[in-house]
Amino acid sequence: MESREHALSTLVDLFLLIGVVLPPAVAVDALQLDPSLPFALLPWTALVAIVIGLAFARSEFPGELLHPLALVGGAAGVFYVIARTNPDLPPDAALGERILNVAAQIVGWFQVVLVGGQATNNLLFLLLLTLIAWVIGYFGAWSVFRAHSAWWPVTMSATALTLVLASFPDLFAYMLVQLVVAMLLVSRVNLAARQMTWERIGLRQSAGIGGRAFRASLALALALIALAWVAPTVLASRAISQSLGRSSRPWEEAQTEFNRLFGGLEAQNEAALSGFSRAMTLHGSFHLADRAVLQIRSPRPEYWRVMVYDRYTGHGWISSDPIDRRTLPAGSDVLQSPDLARTELDQQVEVLEPRGNYLVAASQPVRFDRPVHAQAFADAPGAVVDLVALTSTTPLRPGSQYTVASEISDASAADLRTATQTYPAEVRQRYLTLPPIPERVHQLAVQLTAPETNSYDKAVAIETYLRSLPYTLDLPPPPSDRDAVDYFLFDVRTGYCDYFASAMAVLARSVGIPARVVSGYATGERQDDGSYLVKDSNSHSWTEVYLPPYGWIPFEPSGSWPRFERGTGDASAATATPVPTVQPVPNVSLGQQQVTPTPTPTPPPSDRATAVPEATPTSKPIDLHPLLPFLYLLALLALAALVLWYLWNRGLRGLPPAAIAYAKMTRLAGWLGFGPRWFETPDEYGEALAGAIPRVQSSIRRITAAYGRYRFGRRVDPEDERVLVLWRFVRNALLRQVGRLRREQ
Repeated sequence: MESREHALSTLVDLFLLIGVVLPPAVAVDALQLDPSLPFALLPWTALVAIVIGLAFARSEFPGELLHPLALVGGAAGVFYVIARTNPDLPPDAALGERILNVAAQIVGWFQVVLVGGQATNNLLFLLLLTLIAWVIGYFGAWSVFRAHSAWWPVTMSATALTLVLASFPDLFAYMLVQLVVAMLLVSRVNLAARQMTWERIGLRQSAGIGGRAFRASLALALALIALAWVAPTVLASRAISQSLGRSSRPWEEAQTEFNRLFGGLEAQNEAALSGFSRAMTLHGSFHLADRAVLQIRSPRPEYWRVMVYDRYTGHGWISSDPIDRRTLPAGSDVLQSPDLARTELDQQVEVLEPRGNYLVAASQPVRFDRPVHAQAFADAPGAVVDLVALTSTTPLRPGSQYTVASEISDASAADLRTATQTYPAEVRQRYLTLPPIPERVHQLAVQLTAPETNSYDKAVAIETYLRSLPYTLDLPPPPSDRDAVDYFLFDVRTGYCDYFASAMAVLARSVGIPARVVSGYATGERQDDGSYLVKDSNSHSWTEVYLPPYGWIPFEPSGSWPRFERGTGDASAATATPVPTVQPVPNVSLGQQQVTPTPTPTPPPSDRATAVPEATPTSKPIDLHPLLPFLYLLALLALAALVLWYLWNRGLRGLPPAAIAYAKMTRLAGWLGFGPRWFETPDEYGEALAGAIPRVQSSIRRITAAYGRYRFGRRVDPEDERVLVLWRFVRNALLRQVGRLRREQ
């Protein structure tokens, strides 16, 4: 009867553990980050890991032996499954070819990220998530069923799910399920641990304590869920919000680094939220939520800028270092530029739903009514004002309001045609640099701009060509070994704003025109009171071209939005100058949009790479040896051996021979399931071990006696050196007892 109750209790704990560990894995699978990859492996991996962890926890072997086996075996199994399901190869590809392909992608990923580039390999992201699911599942089961603690699976799974909800809050139901189950699991495991302690010291237990603990835990879980609904209101308090805001920079940097390392992920879930960081990757399809984030009062419609990108990587854009971060007081006008034909435009911004701590503004922001953190390039005094982004010194929350003044270009097309091609040194260095790009991209830019004689008309020619291409949010991601702009221009020939803005900037740079990509929001919907309601789905990217002495001039290469209309050159007429009009954000697929095409230049046949002036060199791919998978296996085994060596020798340095011999004896015996109990003296434990291994009982007793003289009398006899020889006899005898040593409970 007692055995049956124990089995039932184990089964209940197992189901509760599954309910804690699986929600983040199932949530990630539901996001469809890459439909071509089997993200459904995540929950199955977690389940298998839980079963293996339960089996290992119920065995008599110590964790020091089982954990390396589980980690190495789990990593090998995950690698094998990923190789078998790799969609990059045909279904009939041999297993060896699949393993080599995954190994090559791992090497290629490291080649990209180690030189500061953007990685777009989703297979590596799936591999990493699967390994994480294995670790959480295995150690979660070990923690619950061997260590009698539920905090490892609860904290790790909750952290993983919280990271998912940071970008996809509509999946909050998974957190509710996890919260209830976690409270029940913690309650049961803690109660079981206490009952074991009570039984050991002889305390009586009242009947029905398990049921009462279960009901109390359920009530507490429901109370926590109710608290979760009101938590945003509590967090709105000034003291807590300011405390959280002071730590926002590390989070923003982590988000930027994540976007750089795993930039190929798609946002298929329509609950996805907009977000900005210093890395923007050109990936596949995405769909944003239709949530209102800003309400902006402005005399005229504009695009609302958030982030500027200067370095093209072949897979996306990065706001590169060095970055100068300084705090500007309210009303400071140090951001004003010397550019001609500019006029000020005041905007009042109300935050409806925060998206980080970034501030938005039209064109070139110059003055705020609150202190701001300015992120700018650290150029010499008198250089071009090169502002990357602005953040609030206090956390933005729903209802936050601020006023910003921006400098808007009022230069006419005739003015811009007179722009010089004498660019400041910092502009040339930062906004003419490209990595090696396919030759046909450069030739296309030359072909488009050849008839024009000034930089403005060349930029217009590039803009006009790109606007002839259809717009879509649904397209396959660029292959990891392809230049994203080349893939857009010559393969899919359709895309969304990030692709259009990137293509224009790259084409302009390739013919010597400084250009950059700007991200933020399109105008939004005009309201009855004259304000503009900006939603997540209004997230947008466009291109700016540097035309001295008029500064950065915006261009709209996406054909689904109207062009920027140029000013009259008269600053007094600036408020009447039309700019991009408000229209719904497009969500059309290829073939659904009617576009009047312009003559398409014939793409040059050559596809060899050319290094544009000041290009950043890239490293040559490594040719893999056929034995590389076996080398990886050897590396894993070497790592496991290193971990075991560390655990074996931990804490022994500087001890006398008697203490070393005794420590090694108890350590190995403990790994084999015959470790000392907390209440045993060294002599008592030595006698128990000697009784279990009669063959070397004399050696065990002599080691124990020498250790007792050192520990309790601080005596170190010269003859104690011999115990290290005796230890070798004990060691050999213990190893012959693997799987057979048992201690009665």
